[in-house]
Amino acid sequence: MYGYEWTDENGIYQLTIRDQVKKEIRPVFQEELDYFGMGAYWQYPETRAPLLWAEGIRRYVHNGVCVAEAKGGGFYTRPTIELRQRELQLQPVDVERLWTVNQALMLGVEQKAIAFIRETHRRFKRRGYAFVVAFSGGKDSLVLLDLVSKALPPDEFMVIFSDTGMELQVTLDAVQAARQHWGALKFYEASSHLTPQDSWDAFGPPGRRMRWCCAVHKSVPTVLRLREIIGDPAAKVVVFDGVRAEESSQRADYDEISIGAKNINQVNCSPILEWGTAEVYLYLLKNDIFLNKAYRQGLFRVGCMVCPMSSTWWESLSSDIYAKEVLPFYSRIQQYAVQTKPKQERKKFIQSGGWKARMGGRGLPNGGNRVSERIEDNSIRFDFLTQTQDWLSVAPLLGPILDHSEKGYTQRIEGREFVFSVDVDAEHGLSVRYAPYDQMSRFTISHLRGVANKVAYCIGCKACVVQCPTNAFVITDEGKIYIRTDRCIHCANCIEHTNGKGCLVAKSLSTTGGNGMDLKGMNRYQHFGLRKQWLEHFFHYKSDCFTMNQLGNRQYDALRVWLREAGLLSAANKGERAGLPTPLFEKLEKFGPLHPLTWAVIWANLAYRSTIVRWYMLFVPNGEVYEKNDLVTMLGDGHSQATRDNAVTALLETLRHSPIGSVLKQGIPLGSGNNLRYAKDGWETPDALAILYALYLWAEATGRYTFTLSQMQEARGNPDALGMDPVSIYGLNPTAFRDILQDLALNLPQQIRVTFVKDLDTVHLDPNLKSLDILDLAH
Repeated sequence: MYGYEWTDENGIYQLTIRDQVKKEIRPVFQEELDYFGMGAYWQYPETRAPLLWAEGIRRYVHNGVCVAEAKGGGFYTRPTIELRQRELQLQPVDVERLWTVNQALMLGVEQKAIAFIRETHRRFKRRGYAFVVAFSGGKDSLVLLDLVSKALPPDEFMVIFSDTGMELQVTLDAVQAARQHWGALKFYEASSHLTPQDSWDAFGPPGRRMRWCCAVHKSVPTVLRLREIIGDPAAKVVVFDGVRAEESSQRADYDEISIGAKNINQVNCSPILEWGTAEVYLYLLKNDIFLNKAYRQGLFRVGCMVCPMSSTWWESLSSDIYAKEVLPFYSRIQQYAVQTKPKQERKKFIQSGGWKARMGGRGLPNGGNRVSERIEDNSIRFDFLTQTQDWLSVAPLLGPILDHSEKGYTQRIEGREFVFSVDVDAEHGLSVRYAPYDQMSRFTISHLRGVANKVAYCIGCKACVVQCPTNAFVITDEGKIYIRTDRCIHCANCIEHTNGKGCLVAKSLSTTGGNGMDLKGMNRYQHFGLRKQWLEHFFHYKSDCFTMNQLGNRQYDALRVWLREAGLLSAANKGERAGLPTPLFEKLEKFGPLHPLTWAVIWANLAYRSTIVRWYMLFVPNGEVYEKNDLVTMLGDGHSQATRDNAVTALLETLRHSPIGSVLKQGIPLGSGNNLRYAKDGWETPDALAILYALYLWAEATGRYTFTLSQMQEARGNPDALGMDPVSIYGLNPTAFRDILQDLALNLPQQIRVTFVKDLDTVHLDPNLKSLDILDLAH
């Protein structure tokens, strides 16, 4: 991805490795200027060529100078144009000259992509893979399709357009234009058996963290259509996609080749991952490849009419220019606002994008929990308010049902035999009980919950079908689950792909209060975070800092709570040491308040003492970007909005104003002002002593100085576990964690030994040592 800099020629930029400017850039056409009435201020001819460029979507740039900027806009209002320069005379951009200036770099970019496509094809063709181009009708897929058509013969791949039913008509027109432009290619269309309106009603509106729509209407139909074309339900396929890193911070972490990231038999290949929009538009303009008309009207991306990932710019233009098309989905958002917000808040809720943070079924007519669970008499029991599937039809995915007698059914799950009963009566509905509970692993319990959710919620969307490696999971024409028991290998992919919920509908509609975790005390900080400057203040003056009035009283109160939970300040009832720095502080004092190890130790202690931090570690997945509203919603409905808001504010303040966020990468702040988001990437290069310290905290909490990686793994996501493992605390890659343990054992054999032989994965710590002693190893 190159930067670009403006030349002194009209509308001509030059790609550069010097990275002078690196923003999304798009051409601005006559249609967009006409829409905003710019003809009243500027003179420009009727032309199909670009007239100027827009940087960062909203800043109109003429020869490198910002001449106007769009402000505001949303579902209810169009943006307004703030003029910086009047009486401009615009001339069409000379595309041939633009290409000539950038030809050398662009030819290199193009040839690199073509070579990558050919090498990927060679590598996977000999392994029996089929090849498909995922085509959306947008600018990136146009470039992608042209590159693949140059790299491979037409009979070596197919093109599939996934018609979600939510595209604008101009996008459907672009697909037809593509068929004509690349007449020799094999074009197919895929679509869900569910209409978009039906799925919106069944799932509820999609949200940023609840994008069920991508699976149900895009990726799943594409895979199923491909299997149908090939005639092989277990077909392996390479999907060439137009994903680009510039589009989002999450996509910036994608690999050019991702195996099994979407579906188990699918490899995603992203040849233009590193292309910027400057390269994309330059390629399209030079090669005279038609553009989706939406781009000419000012939209910078095309896709579903209403999307939780869309910007206010998209919403303002699409809801105005394409009002009739957008109405069926926009009306459902309005209905959701009516169901969840007081009348005076609804317009702001929609205009500000508050609906995009939806994380459960609260307020939806079909939302809420449909199955309850209780542990009694050494058994786990599920009681259903409603059900959409039959338990005996779904349960075989857990393991073979061996016997049926008066006592119930016998089923083998994970090598153990369990007895279960299925009772139905008119008054209480369905009740299912499994025993013995004390013989169940955490995974068995999780998978039983997944089956329960399928029975309670499944509408036959087929998302689970494509996750099955043996074609054992079937959805019948009536929308019912059928398990081909002769093919099922009980891998649980059909459950685990939804992060344990077992069903996309259940994930979208069920409600929780912090994922089953007791959230008492999460709001102890009066919305103040643990700031780096505050820790410096404490390190410098110790307990005297609380009498210096450099902070407000409420800030000092919050600081005391953070310091106690971090293990640095004794509680007020600790006798002679009451309110004084702890022995842990004395150990860390030599490192100082700026050292990453100091903050890593603090973060590890907060894992055990801070409710909101522990929740964040256990239930907020790595590798994604979060807004404040996302986290507030994820906390569930068990506490008031104000309580959750204050707790999340304190957490995010800690991430923003301390090295925990950007250095330990537990929540890297992105953006500015009211648009702040946080990327939870995880600590990629952790301090080995911090890991060892966290291991000894685990041993002290659990009483186990010899334990297995499996035991630590079972604690992940489990709020009832006594210990917090370093993978959860620091967001580590589990494979990298194993390597770290081996390195620690090699370098510190007195403090840690590991045994990784066949199925053994045992960690041995010295029971005579404490976590405090580990800090003495630092030099």
